[in-house]
Amino acid sequence: MTRFQNFEEIYSALYVDFDNIYTRLAEQEQALARTFATNPQRWMRWLEGHALRMMYGDGVRRRILKRCCYLNPIRYHEFRPFFIRTAFQVVDCPPLTNYGKTSADIHLVMDCMDALAHVTRFDEIIILSGDADFTPLLLRIQEHARRSLVLSVGYTSPAYAAACSWRIREDWFIAQALEEPHLEENEPREERIPDLRHSDHRESRAPDERSRATAASEREPHEQGNRQDKGSGISLPGYKRARLIESIKRLVEESSVPVPLPSVAQVLRREQDASPDWFNAGTLRDLLESLDLTPIEFSPIGQGFVYDPNRHDRPEESGLRDDFRLHMPALYDFALKVHRLTDVPLLKPEHYSILLNMLTDEVKHHGFSRSEIVRHIEDRCEDEELPVSASQISFVVEAVIRGGINLSAGGKTDTHIDLKKVRRAFLQRVIELCKLFQLSLNPAEMALLQEWLQSDKRVEAQQLAP
Repeated sequence: MTRFQNFEEIYSALYVDFDNIYTRLAEQEQALARTFATNPQRWMRWLEGHALRMMYGDGVRRRILKRCCYLNPIRYHEFRPFFIRTAFQVVDCPPLTNYGKTSADIHLVMDCMDALAHVTRFDEIIILSGDADFTPLLLRIQEHARRSLVLSVGYTSPAYAAACSWRIREDWFIAQALEEPHLEENEPREERIPDLRHSDHRESRAPDERSRATAASEREPHEQGNRQDKGSGISLPGYKRARLIESIKRLVEESSVPVPLPSVAQVLRREQDASPDWFNAGTLRDLLESLDLTPIEFSPIGQGFVYDPNRHDRPEESGLRDDFRLHMPALYDFALKVHRLTDVPLLKPEHYSILLNMLTDEVKHHGFSRSEIVRHIEDRCEDEELPVSASQISFVVEAVIRGGINLSAGGKTDTHIDLKKVRRAFLQRVIELCKLFQLSLNPAEMALLQEWLQSDKRVEAQQLAP
C-alpha cells in the first residue's frame, strides 16, 4: 500500500467481461442489466468503497487506476459510449467463430499478466466475470502476492470462488450498486435496502472497532448519561446519543451514495430500539437535526438524506424528476440516456422552453456578457421558483453559442436574435454532442430530442444534422 496524506491507498486494476455480466444480469431482470451497461460510474463508486475496512482496516481507500472493458461491438455497441465516458479502455472483441465466440477472455488474461509486471504495483486485480476459465489466472495473481476480487452473477464454480481472495457478493452488488436509490432515481424502496450488519458471509463480518466504540460509549459518566437536550423535548441520554451517531456514521460510511431516511430509520429501529416518536423528537428529521453528525450532513430534500460531502454528491431535488418520469416516461428515459453521456441538464421540457426564452429576452434587452447574463437568468429563475442552477444555465448559454449564434453581436436595438434561432442553435449543439459521444439518433429519437428541448417542430430532423 502507498501512503497518501492521511490515507493508505490501494492501487487496483479493473477488468470487465461485459458480455458475461450483462447476459447473466439480463437473465434475472433486464432493468438490472441496462443499469449496469448505461451507468457504470454508479457501480464504480460502489466498488471504490466496497469491503475496504473489512479487508484492510481503517484509513484505507481504493484507487482504480486501470479500467478495461471487453465488449462485443456487434451485439452491444450501444453501450460502448457509456464506458468510454467513464474513463474505461474499451476493447472491442467481435465474434471469431460461427458460434459467436469472442476473444474477450484471452484479451483479459493478457492484460492482467501485463498488469502484474507493470511499473506501477497494482495491489488488487478486480475481475467482473463468472467465467471459470479464469481460475488459473486467479491462481497466478495469488502467486504474485496480489489480491483478486471477483464478481460473478449466477452459478459460480467452487474452484473459481476458492481461487479468488475476495468474492464480491452478487446480492450486495445488485442491491447496493444497481438498485439502491440514487440522485437521479430516488424512489422510496425500503424493502430493497440491504442489511449491512447481519450476514454469515465473510464479506459482512463487522470489525472489532464497533464493539470497542459501543463499550466506550457505555462507560460515559452516569451524570452525562442522564443529561438531556436543553431547549427541546428530546429525551436522549448521552450514551444513547453516542450510539445513534455511531450507527448513522457507519451506515453513511458503508454506502457509496447518500443514504435515504427510510434506510436510516430501519437501522436505528433495529440497532438502537428507536421509539415511534424518535425519543420525543417527533420525527426522524427533527432527531437528525439535533445530533452533531460532523462531518456527516443531513439534507431535508425529497425523502431526506444523510451523506458525507467529502465522498458523496449533494442530493438534488428529486420531485421534479419523479414528475418528469411519471408523466413522460419514454421521454424521460431518453433524456436520462442523453444526460448521462453528454451532461445536457436533465430538465423538463417546459424548463428548457422558459430558459431559452429568458436567454433570448436578456440578449435583446441587455446585450451579452457571459457572467452577467448567467447571473440575471439565475435571479429570474429564483424569482419564478424555477429549479435551475447556475451551472445548468451556463451549459445552455455555451451550447447556444457553440450551436452557431454569436450572442455578443446582440444589442438593445438589435433584433437579429430571435427565439427560433436560439432553439435551433441549442438543438444543433446537443446533436453534435450526441455524435461526439457515439450516440447515434434514429428518427424516433430525433423526434424525442426535439420534444425534450422544445425546438421548432416545423424544422425537419434531417435539416438539423450537420
